[in-house]
Amino acid sequence: METEHEFDKYSSRYTALIRTLNSESTIASTIYSLESQTEPPNFFIIVDSGSTDGTLSLLPENSKVHHYSSKEFNFSEAINQGIPYACDPYILIISSHTAIIRKEAMAYAIRLLQSHEEIGAAYFCAEENQELTHKLIGLENFDGFNGVWNTCALFRSALLRKRPFRPEVFSAEDQEWSKWLFESEGKFVARLSGGRVSFNNPRKNLPRKRLNEYVAVASFVRPQMLKFPYLARVIYRIIRPVSKFSERKFNIYLLINLLSCRFYGKKFKSRYF
Repeated sequence: METEHEFDKYSSRYTALIRTLNSESTIASTIYSLESQTEPPNFFIIVDSGSTDGTLSLLPENSKVHHYSSKEFNFSEAINQGIPYACDPYILIISSHTAIIRKEAMAYAIRLLQSHEEIGAAYFCAEENQELTHKLIGLENFDGFNGVWNTCALFRSALLRKRPFRPEVFSAEDQEWSKWLFESEGKFVARLSGGRVSFNNPRKNLPRKRLNEYVAVASFVRPQMLKFPYLARVIYRIIRPVSKFSERKFNIYLLINLLSCRFYGKKFKSRYF
């Protein structure tokens, strides 16, 4: 007899899991883009961290709203709290400011996972092609930043249940999970191009957000970033004459924080940007 979470690997059913906080201006386009797919979600799970705008009034009928319950916000914990509600073979983790424009995109991702057991997850990047294509990322070509992206990624539900995201990973929890997938499961991630994905977060390029991600990758994914060869490259990026002032400033802060992590184990906290 099958248990609740024993899935038919040939099913195309998937659940969309969306983290929200005052996402009224963007979530409608996210939901519309998913409902317009040739393979739309079977169910929506919304993990809301205390929205005070009209976010929750814009959700479709086939939605479950989970109110984030921990004392402090944490990216990993927010996803982990939503996973138990999903009863489909696949879970699409997508940001409330992301939209998938190409209507066949999800069907392509699902068929890819169905036909290749060695692929544990697939994610859509900003690269555009005339056709939907993919590239496999594994242990040999993983650089700490090109693993699965939780901005728009389709996972095998069984893998997320086997190994949820680690709450102590304050940012880049998707890259740390990818490292586990490569090293412990021997599987790959598929990087998908051509989905015409729109990333509408107006604060996506904030230096502080980028800094959090770099420090998290150094702390949990690529410890070699805390060693002299990488630190020397950061110093070079600070002093080279062709660097923009903003890039020099970022690398100064990066160097300070990497040194702090190396000697004192400094950690940041998760935060919405």
